[in-house]
Amino acid sequence: MKAPARSALANLPTPLTFAPRLSEELGLTVWLKRDDLTGVGLGGNKARAIEYHMGACRATGADVFVTGGGPRSNWVLTAAAAAATGGLDCEVVLFGDRPPAGTSGVDLLDRLGNLRIRFTGSPVRASVDPLLQQVERRFLDEGRRPYVVGRGGAGPVGALGYVTAVEEIEDQARRAGIRPDAIWLAAGSCGTMAGLVAGYRRRAGGPLVVGAAVHRPVEECRRRIEEISEASLDLLDVAHRYPVRWRVHDQLDPDPGGLDAAAAMMARTEGVFLDPEYGSSALADLIGRAGEVEGTVLFLVTGGTLNLFCGSSAA
Repeated sequence: MKAPARSALANLPTPLTFAPRLSEELGLTVWLKRDDLTGVGLGGNKARAIEYHMGACRATGADVFVTGGGPRSNWVLTAAAAAATGGLDCEVVLFGDRPPAGTSGVDLLDRLGNLRIRFTGSPVRASVDPLLQQVERRFLDEGRRPYVVGRGGAGPVGALGYVTAVEEIEDQARRAGIRPDAIWLAAGSCGTMAGLVAGYRRRAGGPLVVGAAVHRPVEECRRRIEEISEASLDLLDVAHRYPVRWRVHDQLDPDPGGLDAAAAMMARTEGVFLDPEYGSSALADLIGRAGEVEGTVLFLVTGGTLNLFCGSSAA
């Protein structure tokens, strides 16, 4: 399989802005990469992944887009919105049962009109996976051509969004006259971080990439990042791969007070609102390690606007 063509959907490039008051509070030089402003389905960073998945979907001649996640999943909402704008039918599988109105993204999914929503009846996230396989088989038996993407959109194809984002980041940093020493972000399904690692493996002298693991154990995150980043470079036929410094920190059971304090600090200093699961966890991790960090930090604001109003999400 070769890398699919990108289907342009997001508002790119997103801004790279200096955060002077946050920098002063942390005693660091911090810039914000505002991927909360991609403009597709409230999904923030997921917009970069869906561009390549929609490109692959069209290349395969698929007539229905199938994916899954949680009732508050930013990925699912972004994918379903992209399918709607492309005139594709869509079916999504969500773990659990239908939540009460106003407590999730299901109400917004209902407005799209191009999709069917199925619930697994189990609170376990992994319950989505076998049902996705059943949905795929059903469509195939009906003579349809489904394009199926797993939870979070994480995988070699989706990671291409951040492989190419590295060029965007480097160009903006050069124009701003800076050279980031570290990039800090939340790692959920790990596709975003895997894409960044892969993107910097195409060039020498990249920054340290730091992920705060919010869903999966650190070792699982490391394995996924290694596997996905290598597979995405295979899609691009990248022969020479430079070493990249990267690490994953455990944020599976963060102090709720620390998350609230991190979100409040970002809002108070820069007027940027972080979701309670991803962005707040990543910033809390950076705050806790600020004394260990030197140089310029690029903090990736991954978005997740939906979670500001509906609680935490699950990919």
